Amino acid sequence: MKSLSNVFTLNSYNIHRLIIAGITVSSKFLSDIFYTNSRYAKVGGLPLSELNQLELHFLLLNDFNLFINKSEIDFYFKLLLEH
Repeated sequence: MKSLSNVFTLNSYNIHRLIIAGITVSSKFLSDIFYTNSRYAKVGGLPLSELNQLELHFLLLNDFNLFINKSEIDFYFKLLLEH
């Protein structure tokens, strides 16, 4: 995954954009049945065109590699437990 700091700075005003883009992409990756982008945009309070761009940028930042192996999941799970 590329560094987000080279693209933009995350803050309390834009973190929801990253989250809704991640939810949209992960839903499509993990499920055969998912909502349309217009539904996710409405729930996230974003224009559809912006969500479409965010989805593309999210995929590009991850080099279209959405698979996460078990050791990565375990690592971040432990971090969450510590905080």
